Amino acid sequence: MLAGIELSGCGRKAQVSVPKASPPSATASHPAPTPSPPSPPPVVRPETPPAPAPIPATPESPPPPPTPGAGGPSIRIGLTTNAAEVRISASELVLVEKRPEAPRLELRGEYRVRVEQDADAGAPVYRVQVAALSSAASAEDLARRLRVSLRVPAVLHPNPSSGAVQVRAGEFSSRDEAQRFASGAVADAGYPGAFVVEETAAGARSGLQISLRGQDRLFRINRTGFLLFPLDLTLNRNGRITVVNQLGLEEYLWGVVPAEIPPSTYPEPAALAAQAVAARTFALKNLGRFKDEGFDLTADERTQVYGGAALENAATNRAVDQTRGLALYYEGNPIEAMYSSTCGGRTEDFANVFDKPPVPYLVSVACAFESGGSAPAAVLRGSHGLDAPFRSSDGSLANRNLELAEVLGLTGGGRVTPAALEEPPTADEARAFVARARALARSAPTPSAVDDAEITTRAGFLRHAAESLFGRAEIAARVSAADADYHLANLKDGPEVPEGARRALGYLIERRLWLPQPDNSAAPRAPVRRGDALHWLARWLESTPADALRSGVLDRVEGSSLVVKWGNRTSELPLAANLRLFRVDGERRTAVSTLQVIGSEKLSFHVPPDGRIDFLEVELNPSGAHSDRFSPQATWRTTLARRVVAEKLRALAPGIGELRDLVPARLGASGRAVAIRAEGSRQSVVLNGYRVRAALGLRDTLFTISRSRNPDGSIEGFTFDGRGWGHGVGLCQLGAVGMARAGRSFEEILKTYYRGVELRKVY
Repeated sequence: MLAGIELSGCGRKAQVSVPKASPPSATASHPAPTPSPPSPPPVVRPETPPAPAPIPATPESPPPPPTPGAGGPSIRIGLTTNAAEVRISASELVLVEKRPEAPRLELRGEYRVRVEQDADAGAPVYRVQVAALSSAASAEDLARRLRVSLRVPAVLHPNPSSGAVQVRAGEFSSRDEAQRFASGAVADAGYPGAFVVEETAAGARSGLQISLRGQDRLFRINRTGFLLFPLDLTLNRNGRITVVNQLGLEEYLWGVVPAEIPPSTYPEPAALAAQAVAARTFALKNLGRFKDEGFDLTADERTQVYGGAALENAATNRAVDQTRGLALYYEGNPIEAMYSSTCGGRTEDFANVFDKPPVPYLVSVACAFESGGSAPAAVLRGSHGLDAPFRSSDGSLANRNLELAEVLGLTGGGRVTPAALEEPPTADEARAFVARARALARSAPTPSAVDDAEITTRAGFLRHAAESLFGRAEIAARVSAADADYHLANLKDGPEVPEGARRALGYLIERRLWLPQPDNSAAPRAPVRRGDALHWLARWLESTPADALRSGVLDRVEGSSLVVKWGNRTSELPLAANLRLFRVDGERRTAVSTLQVIGSEKLSFHVPPDGRIDFLEVELNPSGAHSDRFSPQATWRTTLARRVVAEKLRALAPGIGELRDLVPARLGASGRAVAIRAEGSRQSVVLNGYRVRAALGLRDTLFTISRSRNPDGSIEGFTFDGRGWGHGVGLCQLGAVGMARAGRSFEEILKTYYRGVELRKVY
């Protein structure tokens, strides 16, 4: 299967595909770099989450002045540095071998570029062994992180005698060079116990060559590499192919901005323009960052995600074009324009996250509406037919379901008084309730015959209603006689449930569609109340294919209408004059007469044939009024077993013994756990929170920790309840979307997150 990136440059477009690798084994020498954990942008594409910029060096001096052309300064993007094979196709390519007086060859069609081994095997190679882990998955996870943080190859070696998988980083021709790397960069990254090992370089570069093969043509070029305009392909020091795309900086941004903020989901022009300026500034600041490898920036999360021409979009191209040449400067230098997807309500100080000296413009700021008052709010108003609370037989408040039953038409069109809800329905009325519900559920099952006397009892009504909506066949297939006996044996009066109703009641209990009375009885022979019958039917309809309630997210209020968003679509729906309005708090629905909303609240609503919402439930946003509340990643929960946490932290905390607990040791200005104490049986160590987040694969360090315990009191697992996604430093991408929706300009957005900077026209 091929995964392609369409690239543009020199007036031509070429399709570059790297064959998708199978999951790497423990013996893979150069697994494809897949940084972990990802720090996704605001996308509804969790399977390929591009991330913001990685940990930069502390900002120092500016890069050399750019020499812009029509598309801005020239920039070289490393599309891949770890490919054994690349496929390239275009209507026209020009091949130039990198050697003096090489002929130019015009090529057409698809060509396969691959690394081949010749007879000349190589010399020793030295690597730094960082850890030996018992889990191959954990070892691969660590290798991925090393490739990102250290920007070197990381390979896995199984140890047959111990069963451990050794993780080794780097590739050096001398032991001294490897030792300097171990005591310097590796130790600084939190692995002081790493040591140098020697390997035989059977795949050393001296024994490799690049071949270019088409349908009927083959070229082999030893070590020199070659150019395929607009691409530059070379054999790198790791014996893999490096593919570089050279183009103008503005063209490059056309493929960056939509990869960072997808315009189909977040089309706000000011947010896209802010992202364009931040991405341009980052690129200018980091030109030449990978010059030793022959390019400026990577196309992945190590710098900025670049999707090429395939991702270009009119809205993001316009944002790039309208901000052409604009960049952010501080005291005469371009800033390190860091950004992340969702800050969780407040960004964090650079120094707290990365344990580096403070950066004056990367400080903690509120991700909220500032200097212009609070977020713009609208007030919704509702009315209710039942003023007094009505309790169902199980003790729960039933007002919400009774009002839903009314708007769904289960009552036959008339309002039901509180006194009538306490009375039993007639047999004909009970059958009518069920028939209306059955029609809404589009259900065809035929229930068992129930006589007039039985259908007005609790057991008889429950049996008739359950068989009508769910079907006797479904009930029999899901609940056996033994299952029913098990459930009913745990009721005070379970043996009194009639034989014909036992499976139906067991089915309702198993699906959590019915609860016993507060005294744990079913009261099967008691008369059913009209209120209970309507309460049950309205609740059950939500578990059938009935179009009872629709759902979406509030985008905004327009007059007496709601603009509701689901996926990438929006719809404007008017509100009925007699709107039933409820606030959602977990499992509880509270009837309210007024409700203040600002957008991004989750909605459930009923739309009758006249198209006006007459029943509305609103779940207030858990992120409050923060500007990043529009993010689907604003809140999250992750649960990990203690043994999994211990394995993932083994490389960061190798000497603590058995992990006993994990405790935030210091909180940053935003409430992030910037330092975390790992408590072990031998000792405790305090670790950088961001590194712990990376090791555990958490979305952010803005979390609280709860624990589940074994019978002996030891911790069985940790649950992280968090907010945000990313490192939380600099621009909050979803916060920018929220501010743009509130009418802020791209310059206001940028100067909210980057303090004391100036916007400068660079070219």
